[in-house]
Amino acid sequence: MTPWRALFLFVGWLACAFGARADASASSGGSEYVHVRVEGALDVGAQSLLARGIREARERGVPLLIELDTPGGPIDLMWELANQIDAAGQKGVQTTAWVNDKALSAGALLAIACERIYMNPHGVIGAAMPVQAGPEGIVSIEDDGVREKITAATRSSFRAFAEKKKRPAALAEAMVDRDVEVREVMIDGERKLITGAEWDDARERGEAPELLSTVVQRGKLLSLSADQANRLGLADGFAESLEQVVEKLGLVDATPVSLLRSRSEDLAALLDQFKYLLLTLAVLAAWTEFKAPGFGLPGIVSIICFALFLFGQYLVGIADVWEIAAVVAGLVLIAVEIFLMPGTIWFGLSGALLIVGGVVAMAVGPNFDWTYAINRQRLVSEAFTLALWLVVTFVAGLFLSRYIAKTPVVGRMVLAPAGGGHSAGSFGVAAGAARVGALGRALTDLRPVGKVELDADAGHEHEARSGGEAVARGTRVRVVEVSTGRLVVEPVTETERA
Repeated sequence: MTPWRALFLFVGWLACAFGARADASASSGGSEYVHVRVEGALDVGAQSLLARGIREARERGVPLLIELDTPGGPIDLMWELANQIDAAGQKGVQTTAWVNDKALSAGALLAIACERIYMNPHGVIGAAMPVQAGPEGIVSIEDDGVREKITAATRSSFRAFAEKKKRPAALAEAMVDRDVEVREVMIDGERKLITGAEWDDARERGEAPELLSTVVQRGKLLSLSADQANRLGLADGFAESLEQVVEKLGLVDATPVSLLRSRSEDLAALLDQFKYLLLTLAVLAAWTEFKAPGFGLPGIVSIICFALFLFGQYLVGIADVWEIAAVVAGLVLIAVEIFLMPGTIWFGLSGALLIVGGVVAMAVGPNFDWTYAINRQRLVSEAFTLALWLVVTFVAGLFLSRYIAKTPVVGRMVLAPAGGGHSAGSFGVAAGAARVGALGRALTDLRPVGKVELDADAGHEHEARSGGEAVARGTRVRVVEVSTGRLVVEPVTETERA
């Protein structure tokens, strides 16, 4: 199979996949509700499934029922999912969480972000202290400063979501921070849940709230059984089955629209794990293609990696059209800088800024909200991660430029130029003609890549690249660099022409 045919097949596959995402199931009449089940560790596949469920519920104008059975997931993904649910509620979608069987860590916030929470009698919710993954598994964050910073941001955001949904904020905080003590007290004849700090403040003011019980002591992380969650006002009731949840919502006669996780969402989760690696490979392959004449395997690899990167972000629902357009526009501007107007800088710089902005916007997701401190930290974290990968890409590019590009393997990766032309490094007459200092003329415009004819090898074309500004067709040139698969030339001076 030729490289071009492989590329066409890949493009066709992408078109089908994009179309599959775009073709949401058609709306049907009558009373309905949308049901999605989020199970296992949270990943971008779950994010895509949830986004699809929200989109279906909005388009149909029906409630959304989210079944949760998850041990949690990454902090940044937790906030993106919670923001999605909250945004759906603000746009009129009635959201309900059914905890069956657990909503731990990040899953707890997903439940709190919903308008209603029902729990399986054997269910559990809470234990949302930020942790990190290490070689020995899930462990506490060792750096005290980092741990306190992340915990404080997470705690305040949990509290903000709980207050917004009219749920006990003290319970939400205690799920995140083991230093938060929660007490059940009686104030003015009303049962309330307050933190240990709020209890101390009340005593200092001379108030004497009646202590009913200590829900969780300082030093212990809060997780609640279904019975505790309902008694303390975090949950709205029990439900042993989906049918019971539907009955409590008054949707007994409604038709369920159940969405299952698709293979494309599993693929999106896989691609997300390697998104920055794909971006790095795309840039390095493009650089290799640019350094060699013709169009060959590096160019195809670059196109495929860029397409997989953008496709994965689009498929998971975290890349809006404008973000993809920004990245594509950035690539176009960089191409203009390289091939049409080399040396202008502004096109390349503008293109790079568009790409960086588009990639960071994709990383934080469409529901990014400055209100929550953790979201601002996510933005900084994603920008820092991208910067690290750019440094890795730059170092790898230098290595490729110095060593790999000179190996015979890379030379064989490039398709031979049409028309019987030679590339630098060919045997016979061309090998002797293609030397530093050799004179010739440009057969085509070099912007910066084109073809030249050398005086010592008349009648044969050589792929070449301008070492500086664009070179017009017919200009006398001199070879200034020769390596495998490449000639670099520059215009000769008036003295040399004479």
